[in-house]
Amino acid sequence: MKVFTGVMASCIGVFFAFLLQECLPALGLLHGGRFVLVPTIFCYAAMVLPFPAMLGLAFYTGLLTDLMYLHAVDGQVEIALGWHIVFYVMFGIIAQGLQGAMMHGRWWPFVLLSALATSALLFLELVMICFRREGFVFDSVGLWRIFVPGFLAAIFAPVLYLGILPFTSLFPRHDAIPREY
Repeated sequence: MKVFTGVMASCIGVFFAFLLQECLPALGLLHGGRFVLVPTIFCYAAMVLPFPAMLGLAFYTGLLTDLMYLHAVDGQVEIALGWHIVFYVMFGIIAQGLQGAMMHGRWWPFVLLSALATSALLFLELVMICFRREGFVFDSVGLWRIFVPGFLAAIFAPVLYLGILPFTSLFPRHDAIPREY
C-alpha cells in the first residue's frame, strides 16, 4: 500500500511540477535559463521507490514530458516520441544505484543527480533538435539554457528534500530515511 501511495504522490508531484514550471518565467538575467523541476522530483522518487514502481514512474514522467514538448516543424517531429521515457528509465536506474546513500542520510547524491539529469535532459534535447535540423548550433546562450537549469535544480533539490521530510511516511522505505538534516 505504501508503494502505491508513494507512486501516486510522485505522479501528482510530477504533474504539478509541469504546471508550475510552465507558469514560471524565463530568467532574463541568466540569458533565458528556466526552472526545470520535473527531473528533480523524478530523481527523488526514483531514489526512494522500489525498482518496479520507479519504472512505472519513469514511463509516466517520460510520456508527460514527450507530450509537453511534442512539436513539429515543417511536418517533422523534432524530439522523438518515447525518447524521454528511455531517458527517465536510464536516470532511474542510476538513481536506484545511489539509493543506499540516500537511505543512509546522504542527500548530496540526490542534489548532484538532479543537476546532472536536468542538464543532460536539456543537452540531449538540443542534440536531437540539431540532428533533425541537420546542423549543430551551440553558442553561449545554449550553454546558459542548459547549465543554468542544472544549477537551479541543484539549489531546488535540498529545498525539495527538506520539504518532503515531513511526508516521508508516504514512501515505502521511509523508515530508512533519517529525519535529521
